Amino acid sequence: MSVAAVVLVIALLLTVVSFAEPVAARLRLPASVFLAVLGVGVGAAALFLRSGAVGEGARSAAEAITDLPLGADGFLFVFLPVLLFQSAMNTEARQLVEDASSIFTLAIVAVVVSTFVIGFSLAPFAEAPLLACLLFGAIVATTDPIAVIGIFREAGAPSRLVRLVEGESLLNDAAAITLFALILDMLVSGRAFDPAATARDAIVLPLGGAAAGAVMGRLAGALIGRLRENALAPTSVSVGLPYLAFTVAEHLLHVSGVMAVVAAGIAFAAVGPAKAPPEIWRHLRAVWDQIDWWAASLIFVLASIVAPRLLADATLKDALLLLVAIMASLAARALIVFGVIPALGRAGFGPRLGRGFQWIVLWGGLRGATTLVLALAVTERDALPPEIRSFVAVLSTGFVLFTLLMQGTTLRALVRRTGLDQLSPVDRALRREVLAAAKRRVSGMLTETALAHGLSAPATQGAAPQEAGASEAASPSERLSLALATLARVEREIVMQRVRERSVSLRLVDRLLGDVRRLSDQSRSSGAEGYAAAYRRSLEFSARERAAQWVAGKTGWSGWLARALADRFETLLVVSAALTRIAPYVQETIEPVLGAATAAEAARALAARREETSRALAALRLQYPGYAEALERRLLANAALQLEETEYDRLHEDGLIGPELHRDLRIGVSDRRRAANVRPALDLKLDAKTLVASLPLFSGLSAEAIERIAALAEPVFARPGERLIRRGETGDAAYFVSSGAVEATAESGAVFRLGRGEIFGEIALLTDSPRTADVDAIAYCSLLRLRRRAFQAFLDENPEAAARIAKTAEERIKRNDVASEPA
Repeated sequence: MSVAAVVLVIALLLTVVSFAEPVAARLRLPASVFLAVLGVGVGAAALFLRSGAVGEGARSAAEAITDLPLGADGFLFVFLPVLLFQSAMNTEARQLVEDASSIFTLAIVAVVVSTFVIGFSLAPFAEAPLLACLLFGAIVATTDPIAVIGIFREAGAPSRLVRLVEGESLLNDAAAITLFALILDMLVSGRAFDPAATARDAIVLPLGGAAAGAVMGRLAGALIGRLRENALAPTSVSVGLPYLAFTVAEHLLHVSGVMAVVAAGIAFAAVGPAKAPPEIWRHLRAVWDQIDWWAASLIFVLASIVAPRLLADATLKDALLLLVAIMASLAARALIVFGVIPALGRAGFGPRLGRGFQWIVLWGGLRGATTLVLALAVTERDALPPEIRSFVAVLSTGFVLFTLLMQGTTLRALVRRTGLDQLSPVDRALRREVLAAAKRRVSGMLTETALAHGLSAPATQGAAPQEAGASEAASPSERLSLALATLARVEREIVMQRVRERSVSLRLVDRLLGDVRRLSDQSRSSGAEGYAAAYRRSLEFSARERAAQWVAGKTGWSGWLARALADRFETLLVVSAALTRIAPYVQETIEPVLGAATAAEAARALAARREETSRALAALRLQYPGYAEALERRLLANAALQLEETEYDRLHEDGLIGPELHRDLRIGVSDRRRAANVRPALDLKLDAKTLVASLPLFSGLSAEAIERIAALAEPVFARPGERLIRRGETGDAAYFVSSGAVEATAESGAVFRLGRGEIFGEIALLTDSPRTADVDAIAYCSLLRLRRRAFQAFLDENPEAAARIAKTAEERIKRNDVASEPA
């Protein structure tokens, strides 16, 4: 076939599919179903015309369609990478983590279970061998996101349901294709089933692909930061990335190309926005939306065109086998959706799905282009017997058509039947408030317009927007949920502004946005309690920080912990600044729309969060005052650079400076930004000698004295919340704070915070009395502990230091006495 003919066919198909959505909407069909029907119709018509019944010219035109030089490998290498990459770019890693158990079960466990349930259910009835039945099971085990997500969005399904299906579709292609390749290899080569090798491949291939893709995605994200002067260059990098990841993984590393593309897309989306200017990233996303639409439409039509050819050898027995396969598939998916996932939820390994979600996930397992492409790949394997190729091709095609024509056309109705298309109570409250606010605003504007035209004001009253139920007032809890969710949205905008200013480290962007999204979700579902639970979770020390602390305590290596604490420091600094900027928004926007009472409640919730955030930040400031100042200087420097760059852009747009000067000025800003983006290192100073020398109390001592104290002292590392001293116990040691912060609570209830360079626990040793306070670590602390005998020896040998310690103890005793006096 000539190149001109191929180009002509693709151009015609692109033109035709451009009418798919409006025509499908008019026919009240999902767009994916319409595209499939269109493709099947074109394929059937081409087969008929190819017979020559209409004429030689029609036959030549039909051959141009049926003989397109695009086999299974062409579909997999041309279309699959871009479809997976675009979906991965739109997926937040933290969203996948939050529903990880459900997504993993649907994407991995469900694929394996479906493959074996379908294969073993068919084996007693089919003339094909068991491996061929299992091969068919693997082919139809993968769901098609193009078909499902489009229907969900048209039906107004909730975002979490769309997220579950997107997460499932990102991973189940890798599982199904890996399983398909293993079974096909056994079927073609005749090798016996090796459970150990198969299990090893099932783990190594996806994980290897994910690792390779993540590396390439991060490198590509960093590269677009170097090519930020022209939007075309970063876009070109992004278009080449999925193909590079897929090809390198499949042919050079021999791991899963599908997982490589998915990991590359997620990593690229995590790195890219912080590296590329906002306008370049918006251009890149717009280009990818167009590429995704082309690829999704074409692969659906082109794969469906093949369907009539694959069904050419269908018989009545095939229809019966197809019925068995459909029932087995639904049973396997029901086992996962109604059995495994709820069991995991009850065991605390993931969120629970409501009954409506379960029915939609069960019926929403549509199959589409990927299944047809894999079936086409089987027909192209000449090493397979013709009867096996026909068996797999016919059943796979019939399975796809059933899910699209039966499940696809009824899925929208099922979404409505389960009520999942209805707005949540908070969104309904928002709708009412928006309608009421719009009515007031439009009425006022119409009154002004009427007066300007000399019309009477009453004549405008009927023109204001009207909505049944719009005057129904939202409950106080709904208003508060809405207010807190709105504050979370404002916080997200502030965080994104920080990203644009390059004043947030790249590694923290995903964490900050994930915390904000959790604030919004839990505010909508649980109001003030959900808001408080969400921000308290973000203030807790993460599993990574706890693991880093454990490693530091066990091995003495503090590099990982230093990075984790630096991340926490910077995160708290950004959040604290954002909360300060959010506070005026309550009176300016929340109060006029939702009322004074709601604004007051929202302000109280915000104030409580600010107080807890300030407490966590104060603990770190006590711990590392110099580091806090360095981070603040870095933040201000980046903000100044962003303002400077914006000013140069404005001067260029106004024509006051030319393109050469503008480019030179921006290059200068970029050079200074690279220097400003280097975050200062955080030194925990866990070495005993370094700890002693860093304490102001020991600053006048000789090097030999410092070495002696270091030999006597024991370096101690304490984690947040750890109790170091208990009131009433016999004192056995004094502690010096090298870094960190502790909180001492006296019997009177007085609370004192002690930070770097201060001493505690010495009163009991000096006065030979029981401990007078409870002392708890409120941050990760590096301490020096001097046991009673070593402490007394130190005091005897260093009278000046002894006098300073005695004075400190005396002042603290006086503070405790004052605090205990009745008011």
